[in-house]
Amino acid sequence: MKPSFSIQSITDRSDLTGKRVFLRGALNVPVENREITDDYRLKQLLPTIQWLQEQNARIILAGHMSGNEKNTFQPVFSYLKKHFDLTFITDYADGSAQEAVDAMQNGDVVLLENLRQHDGEKANDPAFAKMLSSYANVYVNDAFPAAHRAHASIVGLPELLPSYAGLQFMREVEELSAVLHPEHPFTFILGGAKFSTKLPLVEKFSGIADHVFVGGALANAYLAADGVSVGDSRVPEESHDLSTGIESVALHLPTDVVCQTATGESMQKSVSDISKEDIIVDLGTDTVDAIIDAVEKSTITVWNGPLGWYEKGFSDGTTRLAAALAKIEGKTILGGGDTAAVILDDLSPDDFSFVSTAGGAMIQFLADETLPGISALEI
Repeated sequence: MKPSFSIQSITDRSDLTGKRVFLRGALNVPVENREITDDYRLKQLLPTIQWLQEQNARIILAGHMSGNEKNTFQPVFSYLKKHFDLTFITDYADGSAQEAVDAMQNGDVVLLENLRQHDGEKANDPAFAKMLSSYANVYVNDAFPAAHRAHASIVGLPELLPSYAGLQFMREVEELSAVLHPEHPFTFILGGAKFSTKLPLVEKFSGIADHVFVGGALANAYLAADGVSVGDSRVPEESHDLSTGIESVALHLPTDVVCQTATGESMQKSVSDISKEDIIVDLGTDTVDAIIDAVEKSTITVWNGPLGWYEKGFSDGTTRLAAALAKIEGKTILGGGDTAAVILDDLSPDDFSFVSTAGGAMIQFLADETLPGISALEI
């Protein structure tokens, strides 16, 4: 379905020749030993860059990298350099990059260093936003994974420049909007380690979906709330009222899990057999079979978050579910950086209807049905 938001795609604009376009990209990618380990977000950004170049625009590409505020875009620059020529600008505060920007020709691309190296980005400092806007004539947001952040490059710049959504941003909004009014049967699957952002989704979609399955640390919380001993598994430190989800006929809790025992070995157990020393690390075979059975009968399936502790190598449940989803006829929407990191090792995005570039932004969009970055683009 088309989104109800009144935002414009950059493809609606036809007079970009010679215009300086500030392109807010999804450049927050994992890096190890100065090498990018997952380039999915960057690949999805390339069509917008290519389209802008075909329109003879002059592109000022910017974004953020999380973690240490001093993290550099040097690996991102090296990656993008393999796809097109561009110039890396490390110093741009207070207009210091004006000479380089003025020298740009049509189709040129410059990459600004990590915006989070400046306090004004996260603080949404009007002065910082104004400085960035002085370099450009047009603003384009193609960073849906950052659209839940009220930062200067997300919500400050659209107040100062004619603003549009990039190709991937528009597709994210369109695809995820369909989840808010889904066709049925509809299966919703949530995993991962984050509690606070995902618990409201279980409650919300327990009243919308035909089936809701939980995995990862999220499942531990619901099992514990249902009176099941989860041993030494991770659960929320603060208390939550999970009664709405548990009382829903749509919510299915795991019936078996994979545990790491006190001796360090992995063992599949019924949830009734979990000992106080056990740590739940993945969903069991029967539980994954039940999820697969539901998705095979569903018109649409949405999945966010790994089913197990994949960082420790417990990804069997996630891998099995991904392989099953890749074969079904129904619509499949996957999201979450961690989910993509696991499934795209063996499968292609083309195996699914849509693989979102977003993690937290996807979760917040499904919960709130909008994001700060979307609101900032509305006309």
